[in-house]
Amino acid sequence: MRAGRRAVVGWVLGWALLLSVVPGSAAPRYVISPSKSQFRFKADSLLAKALGTFHAFTGEIVADAQQLSASQVRFVLDAASIDTANTRRDNHLRSEDFLFVQKYPTITFVSTAIAKDGLNYTLQGDLKLRGVTKRLTIPITVEQRQDEIVVEGSTSLNRKDFGVDYDFFLNPVKDMVDVTFTIVGVKP
Repeated sequence: MRAGRRAVVGWVLGWALLLSVVPGSAAPRYVISPSKSQFRFKADSLLAKALGTFHAFTGEIVADAQQLSASQVRFVLDAASIDTANTRRDNHLRSEDFLFVQKYPTITFVSTAIAKDGLNYTLQGDLKLRGVTKRLTIPITVEQRQDEIVVEGSTSLNRKDFGVDYDFFLNPVKDMVDVTFTIVGVKP
């Protein structure tokens, strides 16, 4: 009788485990919509404030509110799509002095952890820029809509951490670059 009960309990637990990993129970996946999303930055030098954006990017968000450890944010920016509304400056930013897009055509971010504290979230992940990968921790907000998810955040990056050492004595560039983003993911 005991062996029979163990077999039934084992069978029930086995089926429960199998049902918990069926394809239909996967965390919702969202594709980043370039037309609804924005990646912006602000960099300062002695003579100018450069406000810019990246126009071309791809990525996805996997959102599991029940199990944040199963959630992930991943995006890839086309570095050549940088735009500060100044063609001469944009070409210089694409050069070896800054982004070096010929050798490093993309900027990537892959999250490693997402944590929630009350209404606040923290996104941790690896940013790869100019062949250098750095771990970032970014405070974010998350808004769930009917068929969309919106992730917003901002951080400051030290350009020298990524090998961007360019300086011109007549127009010194500040080390810190402010980055803000609004990522809108839509269900495919």
